[in-house]
Amino acid sequence: EIEMNEISRTTFAVKDSLRVAVIVGKKIAMASVSEVTLDSALQCAEKAYRMALALKPNEHWEGLPEPKPITRVGGLYDKRVAELEADEIVEMGKSMLDAARSVSDKVSIMGASVSYSTSTVEMASSRGFHEAEDYTSFSAGAVAVAREGPLVGSFAAEEDASRSLDVDVEEVARKASRKALDSLHLKPAPSFKGTLILDYEFAALLFTALSSAYNGYMVWRGSSPLAGKVGERIASENLTVIDDGTLTGGLGSTSFDGEGSPTMRSTIIEKGVLKTYINNTFTARILGMQPTGNAADIISVAPSNTIVEPGDWSVEEILSDVKRGLLVSRFSGMIRFQDGIVSGTAKQAFYIEDGVKKYPVRECMITGNLYEFIKNVSALSRERRRTPFRVVTPIVRIENVSFVGKQ
Repeated sequence: EIEMNEISRTTFAVKDSLRVAVIVGKKIAMASVSEVTLDSALQCAEKAYRMALALKPNEHWEGLPEPKPITRVGGLYDKRVAELEADEIVEMGKSMLDAARSVSDKVSIMGASVSYSTSTVEMASSRGFHEAEDYTSFSAGAVAVAREGPLVGSFAAEEDASRSLDVDVEEVARKASRKALDSLHLKPAPSFKGTLILDYEFAALLFTALSSAYNGYMVWRGSSPLAGKVGERIASENLTVIDDGTLTGGLGSTSFDGEGSPTMRSTIIEKGVLKTYINNTFTARILGMQPTGNAADIISVAPSNTIVEPGDWSVEEILSDVKRGLLVSRFSGMIRFQDGIVSGTAKQAFYIEDGVKKYPVRECMITGNLYEFIKNVSALSRERRRTPFRVVTPIVRIENVSFVGKQ
C-alpha cells in the first residue's frame, strides 16, 4: 500500500473457510467457520444441523438440483500471478509512484495499492456433485490529487483488476494523475435539467444496482419493481444487458455456481425488453422459469459478469450532441433498486455546453430514478472497459436528468 507518496506497508495472509448447508426435509440452515480443521468442520456441520431442526419448513423447497456436466471456463487462473513474490509487488508499487510523478509534479498520490490473490473453491453435495476450481486475481488502484499554489483539485481515482497479469500498474497511476490534473480549477455547476454522461465507473455502479432488480430472489421476495414484467419494454431500445458467468477471464466467472450448477450466458434485457431474471434452481422453480447458473448458494442469487452491449458512437460523438450536461466519472450516493431513487454527488465531473467540455465542476447533486434513467439512454460508446465491479460497460448517455449545483 502507498500513502502520501510513500510505500507504507505490505501484507500477506493465508485464509481458509468452510460453509455447510444442512437440509432436513424442508428445513434448511447454513453455518460457516474459518481456520478449518477436522474438529471445526464437524462442529460447523453439527451447528447447521441443530439450527435446521429448530427452523420452520421452507414450503417452497423441492430439493437440490441434479448434477449436470460442467464446462470449464478459461482464463480464471494465471500461473504468473500465483508465482508473484512480495518483492515484485513492492517494485510495482514503486513504479506506480514514478509513473504518477512523471505526469506532473503537481500531483500527489494520496493512496494506492497493488494486490494479488490465489484461491481454490471446492464444492460437494449429497446429490453427488463434487468439483473444485482454482482462481487468481490481480488489481491495482490509485487515488491522486493535484495542487497548484493555493488551488487543490478533487480527488481522482483509477483502478483495474483482472484474473491475469495484464493490468498495467503504471498506466493506472498515470490515469489517476491525469484525472487529478483535469480536476484543477473547479467551478460551481449551475442547477439545470439536461444530459448525464456516465463514464465507465459510474456506469458500472448503475448496472450493478440494476442487477439487483432482475435478481430472481429479489423478485420472489417482492423487493423488485421488475416483478411480473418479463416480456415488457423496461428500457431504451439502445440497451442490451447480458449476465455471463462463462466469460473468459471474467472477474465474476466460474465453471459452477453456488449450488453446483453450470454457469451460462443469459440475455437479461434485449433492446430494452426484459427477457428473464437471473435464478438458481430454488427461485427458478418458484417463478416458473429456468435456472441461469446464478446461485450464490442454494437459496440466494447473485450476478456473475454484467455485460452491457456497446453502441456505435465514439466518445466525441456522444459529447457533440449535448446542449447542457455533465460527464461524470465518480458518483457518491445511493442508487436504490427497490424504488429506483438516485441521489448523490457527482465527482470528477465536467460541465458540457454545446458539445464542449467547459470546465471541471465542484460537487454537484444528481437526482432522478434508475428506471427512468434506463428508459432515457440515448447513446452508448463503441469502446467498452472491464471494471472491478464485474461489469463490462461502454460510456452511457442519459437524457432528462436533474442536476443541483452547489454555489
